Amino acid sequence: MAPRSIRIAVAGLLGVFVVGCAGETDSTTRPTDAVVTSTTEDPVTVVPLDVDRYLLSADEGPGLHPLSPPQTVSGEPFPLPEGGAAVLERSGYISMTYQTGQGDSIAGVSSVLLFATEAGARDWMTYETSDEVLRHELPDGKFTWFQVPDVPGATGWTGPDRHGNAIGNVYWTQGRCMMLVSIETDGPRVEPLSASAQAIFARTGGTCPDE
Repeated sequence: MAPRSIRIAVAGLLGVFVVGCAGETDSTTRPTDAVVTSTTEDPVTVVPLDVDRYLLSADEGPGLHPLSPPQTVSGEPFPLPEGGAAVLERSGYISMTYQTGQGDSIAGVSSVLLFATEAGARDWMTYETSDEVLRHELPDGKFTWFQVPDVPGATGWTGPDRHGNAIGNVYWTQGRCMMLVSIETDGPRVEPLSASAQAIFARTGGTCPDE
């Protein structure tokens, strides 16, 4: 697979990796980096949660070998349609941690979106998988939806991106985390996406850090 496939997997798969491509934005931190806020006269230091272990491992699912360390961003997870920022704020969005990977004839990204509450994570997943958002990113896309056995609420889709490349996403929630695995490959997509969700869910016990 050509190197450009990683960029396709970012821009085409709902822009999840667009922030990662920016890389050097001010909103990018490592999960263990302290973030200083100044809502009062005395700055408050907040340490973001380390959710690296909730990302896909190289020996799970499609076998994506990491191309870079996990990155955490606190800005919008991808370019949102009109009104999307308000939905994101109402959902209690905190941050997104992601990692890109590549395997044999496959490329992708594993992401964990952290919210203040379980309800917020579920609300955002409903919004992100809505026709409004999908048509914003892929206006002419033809999506085939699937469900994932043994992972409560997990759903995904496969279809072409704007350039006709074969892509797919799978989404599910674990507590206040919304999980997302995105791939591009000319091979099967439903099987590796389902295997990814099942592996992460089983390994982490369907949990998400509380604090």
